[in-house]
Amino acid sequence: MTMNRVQPIFWAIVACLITSTPSYAQEPRRVELNAQLGIVSGLGTHGSFGGGVGMDLTRRIRGYGELSYIPLGGANSSFAGFGEADASAKAINFNVGGQYQFRRAGRVEPYAGLGLGMLHVSSSYRSSFLGVTVSGESSSNHFYVNLGGGLRYHVSERWGFRPELMIFAGSDAYVRLGGGVFYYLGR
Repeated sequence: MTMNRVQPIFWAIVACLITSTPSYAQEPRRVELNAQLGIVSGLGTHGSFGGGVGMDLTRRIRGYGELSYIPLGGANSSFAGFGEADASAKAINFNVGGQYQFRRAGRVEPYAGLGLGMLHVSSSYRSSFLGVTVSGESSSNHFYVNLGGGLRYHVSERWGFRPELMIFAGSDAYVRLGGGVFYYLGR
């Protein structure tokens, strides 16, 4: 088949896609913004906070992306005139995925989620003893699959509360129990 014959077929496909898009999107898609506080267990027990954005891909499927921060702790010591030491660690979690939204019953809309993500863990330390200072930093990335679910409790059609339980399975498996708020943009 020559290029002259392929070009009209290509433009016919493009025209079909453009004209079919309005019929696919008969209902406006909701965009959700959310903020969440939680507790992480499995990397020790720590607090977690973050936020995300999601968009309805179909009536029941929502795509999402979220970013959260997990302070893993720190310490500071002083040795009565001889020296001092301090250390700290943190983790940043980024994941994307999808949620299946079950049928809404009144104000409650349960969902199940599945996603992929990355956990970036970093730490630093500094120690001074009798005038000698030693310091260093380290970091690592861990990829994982996450699975879990929760529910949206609609206070109104635009916003509500969202408790959630997620399991993150990878080289550093952990669980996050969180609660937050959501808000729909648009309609």
